[in-house]
Amino acid sequence: MHILLVNDDGPPNKRLSPYVRPLVDELHAAGHQVSVAIPAASRSWIGKAHIIEAALTASFVHPDSFRDDGSWDEDYTPSPESAHLRDWVVIQNGTPASCAQLGLYSLFADRPPIDIVISGPNHGRNASTIYNLSSGTVGGALEAVFCGQRGIAISFGSKDPQPGDVISAAARHAVRVVDHLLGHWDERVELYNINIPMRLDVETQPVLYTRTLPYYWSRGCLYAEVEPQTKNVIVNGSMATGVHKEQRQQNPATIVNDVNVNGINEAEAHPDQSIRKKRHFKWSADLSDMKKRLQESEVGTDAHTVLNGATSVTALRANFWHVPGLEGPLYLE
Repeated sequence: MHILLVNDDGPPNKRLSPYVRPLVDELHAAGHQVSVAIPAASRSWIGKAHIIEAALTASFVHPDSFRDDGSWDEDYTPSPESAHLRDWVVIQNGTPASCAQLGLYSLFADRPPIDIVISGPNHGRNASTIYNLSSGTVGGALEAVFCGQRGIAISFGSKDPQPGDVISAAARHAVRVVDHLLGHWDERVELYNINIPMRLDVETQPVLYTRTLPYYWSRGCLYAEVEPQTKNVIVNGSMATGVHKEQRQQNPATIVNDVNVNGINEAEAHPDQSIRKKRHFKWSADLSDMKKRLQESEVGTDAHTVLNGATSVTALRANFWHVPGLEGPLYLE
């Protein structure tokens, strides 16, 4: 079986992407041919996105050349023992979806046709509707479906550092689940979403078909407002510090990022307005409400299953389907 593997955590990285190499090794050990196309940097929470204004550069990298921080040695010479390993492809500005597209159509023309796309293994769970619709891991499998291929998304259910034997057990177990699904694929299914708990005895725990836990944000919890930083700008050919001098004297805490528009500093031109026009936010996810909801999830859902030590397998179709019965004209009042 020729497998295209993509992910959203990027190259092997001790902190951000610790699971991808063990899974690839286990797929090889099970007799599969694996072609790997992954983003050059972590693309979590990006879903099935393509970055349309970014140029993509594909680098062919020997898998043994990666360092613990996700970088790699471009001058690496493989040992005789690993010379047979095929290069992975690392894509600058890549996303899981673009890796799936390029992997299926452009990067591996010298290899046999691809039979299945595996996306993952994600560093952490992807259980519940929000995770499924936000996850780059699930997004990679979705893109495979829209390219006419079957997809499997795999998530290893912990972001905490794991011992090597636990990671190895999860990788072996993932391959067994994949092989079973490939041999018993339900024709109604376009992709499977798998969540594997990180525990040493995972291979002896149940594997269950599950439904997706519905979840909606209860509050705005993904972004936090931050104080803007001072920024130097050019004003009429001279360097300025980004805020009108009198404003800084009156309120030193009021600092804004200003811009040079037609040679004029916006704050200098409009000292009373520029401060109010800009607010600054950064990614600062507070998922405590979601974690509580996952802990309270119902039996039979993906979240309840993986949190209770079993592997969840959720059969999905790649669509936002219409609500049955709502058809015909709308009569507006």
